[in-house]
Amino acid sequence: MGNLPTALSEDFSVLLDSGDMAGAASLIRSAAEVGSAEAIFLSSTFSRPQESIDEFELRSLAEVELSAAKGYAPAQYRLGCYLQFGDFVNVDAVEAAQYFKLAANAGYPPAMYEYGLALFHGIGVDSKHDEAISWIMLSAEKGDETAAEFLKKMRGS
Repeated sequence: MGNLPTALSEDFSVLLDSGDMAGAASLIRSAAEVGSAEAIFLSSTFSRPQESIDEFELRSLAEVELSAAKGYAPAQYRLGCYLQFGDFVNVDAVEAAQYFKLAANAGYPPAMYEYGLALFHGIGVDSKHDEAISWIMLSAEKGDETAAEFLKKMRGS
C-alpha cells in the first residue's frame, strides 16, 4: 500500500458521512489487523463503543504515530499538526517540520503547504524563502485551496 490515500479512504468517508459507523469500522478492521498504515490511520479518527474520551485520545494518538512510522503521509501530516499546535503532545516545531517534510516529499498537498510555511517563517527549520514558495506553489497546483489563498494574498490580489 502506498503513502497516500486510496479508495479505502474514500469508501470509509462515504460510510461515515452516511452515518454507518459499523460499516466504516468493518471496512477497515481486517486491513488494520494486517498492518495497513492507511487503515490504522482511519481507525484513529473515531471512538469505539464504551471508550472514554481519554481512552480514545490515547488510542488515536498511538494509531496516528504507528501509521506515520509506517510512512502514511496523512498520518505524518496529522502528527506534524499535533506537534505544531501541542495537541495531545508537547509543542515541538523542529519535529513538526520534519513530519511535514516527510509527508510533503510523499506528495501530500496539505503537508507541502505546511512545510512551505515552516520554511517561509523559519519555524523548526532554517528560513529558505525560495524553497518555501516552491513548496507552497506545488501544494496549490495539486489543489490545496489554503496554499492557493496564501499565494493570492502574497501577490496582493
